[in-house]
Amino acid sequence: MSDGIQARTGQYLHAHGAVRRRKVGCTTYLVGIAGAYDAFGLIGPEHNGVFVLDDTHKRVILDRHAENPAGGYFGPNKAQWSELAKLMTMPAPEFRRFIADHPRAR
Repeated sequence: MSDGIQARTGQYLHAHGAVRRRKVGCTTYLVGIAGAYDAFGLIGPEHNGVFVLDDTHKRVILDRHAENPAGGYFGPNKAQWSELAKLMTMPAPEFRRFIADHPRAR
């Protein structure tokens, strides 16, 4: 199996260790780096990047942030790791604003 699709969270396939848990207020989020998206068995490495899931309410918040145009099969690139670290350390109001302003927010 490729480095970027060793584990699964929802429909997102990712490398081991590429998902973090973050609590903001009463909501727990899963923030990770997808190597591919599983569309009912069709694995799409072109749909990769940072994703944010609302684990409390079981919904997708955003995905495909900081996509790697080369695909995600070979694991996260340095820019994606950097974005994950940034999202995990930014203050809660900034985290919420990032989500609200993101073009792929739901």
